[in-house]
Amino acid sequence: MLQDLTPWLAVLIAGAAFLTGVVHGATGMAGGIIMASILAHMLGIKAAVPVMTVALIFSHLSRAIMFFKSTDWSVVGRVLAFGSPTIILGAVIFGKISATAIAVVFAVFLIVSFPVKYWAKVRRIQTSARLLSAASGVWGMLAGNVIGPGFFLAPFLLGTGMSRLTFVGTMAAITLAMNIVKLSVFGVTDLMTWHLLLLGVAIGLVTIPGNWIGRLLLDRMRDAEHRAIIDGLTILMIANFIYLAAIG
Repeated sequence: MLQDLTPWLAVLIAGAAFLTGVVHGATGMAGGIIMASILAHMLGIKAAVPVMTVALIFSHLSRAIMFFKSTDWSVVGRVLAFGSPTIILGAVIFGKISATAIAVVFAVFLIVSFPVKYWAKVRRIQTSARLLSAASGVWGMLAGNVIGPGFFLAPFLLGTGMSRLTFVGTMAAITLAMNIVKLSVFGVTDLMTWHLLLLGVAIGLVTIPGNWIGRLLLDRMRDAEHRAIIDGLTILMIANFIYLAAIG
């Protein structure tokens, strides 16, 4: 895999990784799924997900450190307690389905995220401990199969009343642990090779300075702008994965 990379392709991947790191730092979401969609065109979606699982460990770790004091650790613990078993199940299922099916899952997941998000906004849901536990189980199944399941979990986290900064820090800590769990599952299957692992590490390191710049942008961003950016990125990613499923 790595031996097939030309210098120009390596530069393109590095540039995309940096820019998606900025997006990730500024929104708390979306960066991983954007980079996964870019890699899917270069490597195939079946390879893109393991690569991004490795890369996102570095990206999430840097943001978890940046937002450590803002993180709601009780929420992190509850989400992981109820989501980790289904993450493992979802990752096992991922290894058994086709690339076309994965693209369809990505597209459907993102499409469904819109009504879930706006249903939560209109109803102004107040997330109880029981509701968060149930949502975490569903999120875990998605997390095992796709990159970017934070789109589903976000309304339930925000429903606890947390601020924008607390949301980004809490999501970073949750998804850091989630990707470590996924990597451990991929590591005992033939989905992960040394070439993919090294590529993921390289991409992850490049995202770190992007995350720091994204943090500066987040500090200057209004909540409405934050939501609009995420919605726009979601629409683009839906179109992308429908295309990948169609060319399957």
